[in-house]
Amino acid sequence: MYPLSVENFSQLFTPWQIVTYASVSVLNAVLLFLASMKFILVLQQCGYKGKRYFKWLSNKDTPYLSRLMLLCLLAFLFFCVLNTCFSPLMGRLFETGGKTAGSYIGFASYILFAVLYINTEKSVNAKVPLKKTKRIVRLCITYCLLLAVITFGLIVLLTYLAFLLKNELFAHLRFALICGMPMLLPYMLFLAYAINEPFERLIRKRYLRIAVNKLKESKVIKIGITGSYAKTSVKEILKTILSQKYRVLATPASYNTPLGIALAVKNLDSTHDIFIAEMGARSQGDIKELAQMVKPEYGVLTGVNNQHLETFGSIEITKDTKFELFENLSANGVGFFSADNVGARELMQRFGGEKYLAGIDGEDNLVTASDIVTDTRGTTFALNFSNGKSVKCNTVLLGKHSISNICLASAVAFKIGLTPKEIATGINRLQSVGHRLELMPNNKNIVIIDDSYNSNVDGINAAMEVLDTFKGRKIVLTPGLVELGKMENMANFEFGRTLASHADLVIVIGRHNAEMLIKGLLDGGMPRDNIKFAKSLNRGNALLNEIMMEGDVVLFENDLPDNYN
Repeated sequence: MYPLSVENFSQLFTPWQIVTYASVSVLNAVLLFLASMKFILVLQQCGYKGKRYFKWLSNKDTPYLSRLMLLCLLAFLFFCVLNTCFSPLMGRLFETGGKTAGSYIGFASYILFAVLYINTEKSVNAKVPLKKTKRIVRLCITYCLLLAVITFGLIVLLTYLAFLLKNELFAHLRFALICGMPMLLPYMLFLAYAINEPFERLIRKRYLRIAVNKLKESKVIKIGITGSYAKTSVKEILKTILSQKYRVLATPASYNTPLGIALAVKNLDSTHDIFIAEMGARSQGDIKELAQMVKPEYGVLTGVNNQHLETFGSIEITKDTKFELFENLSANGVGFFSADNVGARELMQRFGGEKYLAGIDGEDNLVTASDIVTDTRGTTFALNFSNGKSVKCNTVLLGKHSISNICLASAVAFKIGLTPKEIATGINRLQSVGHRLELMPNNKNIVIIDDSYNSNVDGINAAMEVLDTFKGRKIVLTPGLVELGKMENMANFEFGRTLASHADLVIVIGRHNAEMLIKGLLDGGMPRDNIKFAKSLNRGNALLNEIMMEGDVVLFENDLPDNYN
């Protein structure tokens, strides 16, 4: 063995070599980072939860590890071929440093294959683009530094091994081992996440502490909304109605986590009268944390079903989790429950405080709806209050389920102090919520309905009801339902049966639920020729363009996030 003395070190690692190693390390870090975009996106969509991230990574349908393996294999083989062929030539051409320079020739093939891989992955559009948050920026910086440091350390180690072994072949081909680094990308990314997590936890605690103190000091009326579905819809409806009389701040989009609510609270000021917080959950205790943070005076439950059953484990745990909102309301808190959902009515019986039902049907409702007429332009109906007053309303929202949501939001507004007339004015000003049975404009005389956001069993029935209001050939594109745990196969089989009685042609997207959906469609009586399959949404859209005709009605029902793709 040859110890690495100061003299040997200076021979092995000259300033020129150190600069070269550092340059190669930076270049490799950039290439590997660009090749990791899918993993970064999925980690974000998994909520930075390691269990969900590695479950996606280990799924047999996830192709990315095999693609990286192919990249590594091709790069390694061509690296060895190029180095073996050209290193001796470099040695003969240059008396000094020729052999050393020759050991880098193989990197040309590695760079070529890495660039080809990056371009291929770049051409696949993400269904939900990466959100450029401060957290993801910090993660990317740490990840790039980690990649550069690991590459530099590996180059130094391989150079030292070449010095110890005194083997000319190994000296020429030692850097070929760097071609194996792409295989480790998903794991190195999670290592970067683990490095950042203690710091991120401190940042979250700081944001949450500021938000909690701000909410405590504020005199705004605080409203919490939870449920297995329709949280965002009810929140936007309630915000629009209350805005007829008050200045309202609501959590944006689907910001329903502690940090999401905390970021929304940053915009709260003395001019606001009401704060509405959407509260989401994937496991028991999530709603409790949010409710204790906000301490709402009003709690709203849209409904309970088997959505996210995969993470909750059982419908009873789901109910208990949703009920955490009402267990943590402020003193004398008021609860509002949908009369149109069995689970919501059941949880209302548990709540011992002041409580109200609201929905289309029910004798004891604070607000009900009648004379509902739905067509392709929207819905008209009468909104009836428990004090005997009634107002005529018009809305662009489609389907009876939207009227149920409106009744629930109207009950809250009525209790807070809006008159029936003010509520009706707000309802008339409602706009469609994105990707929730939203009519999409086009110039081809084709009706396109976008219901691609997080579909569930109750949402399916609502979508089919809306689909039935339109005339023409009905085409549905869907990847099925997810996050239902053990019930997922049967739910998709039943979904297929339901589709068969409402649609004329179905394009099944992706392999995840294809088998059960197709079985359900066939069992429901749909001809096999009317069932199409596409590996991805892009291919599904291409197929749709081939078969679509003037007068068709197209429904996009659910869209799997990238961690299911």
